[in-house]
Amino acid sequence: MSYLKGAIALAALATFATSADAATKVFTYSSGGTDVATGSFSYANGATGVLGYGDLTAFSVSIANTGNTYTLADIAGLTNYVHFAYDTATNVFVADLNSCGFAGCGYHSSLSALNGNGSFGFFFNPAPGSGSDYRNGIHSFDFDTLSIKAGGVPEPASWALMILGFGAVGGMLRSAKRRSDARFDAKVKRIASGEAM
Repeated sequence: MSYLKGAIALAALATFATSADAATKVFTYSSGGTDVATGSFSYANGATGVLGYGDLTAFSVSIANTGNTYTLADIAGLTNYVHFAYDTATNVFVADLNSCGFAGCGYHSSLSALNGNGSFGFFFNPAPGSGSDYRNGIHSFDFDTLSIKAGGVPEPASWALMILGFGAVGGMLRSAKRRSDARFDAKVKRIASGEAM
């Protein structure tokens, strides 16, 4: 009966606890093993297909050689070469082979967003390739790899649920051990006193 109570308590806890509602990915553009740009983006759990900037709940990219960081709020006002296409099925950035708006322009973006006069924003070609940071001048860099991985830090609600779950399971095991020890002690006393089992 007490196991049933414990299971009901855990089910109730899981019902009322807030689970993580966003998937987070971390990406790194590297050259010879050195990171030249890093970033992350989040989107609603369960979202599938090719996602754009409009599907994201968070985004940031930091350029190593300038120290500049761009966020989703920065991108909202940008109008040129605005491209983000993440394929959830293949875990890749889908390149835009026509980033400049007309065929044959030669600009192919894997990740980009710029303002109208090219003085603010970023542009990454597909890997291996090059990228540029346009804040305070044009700062270019090369990279040979792009990696995209699942975000490694669970949300606080996930940690809380996990810790409470471990605590509840530990409490149930401790309670079960105490009851078992008490029954064993009672049985030993009955045997010692000569009572029948």
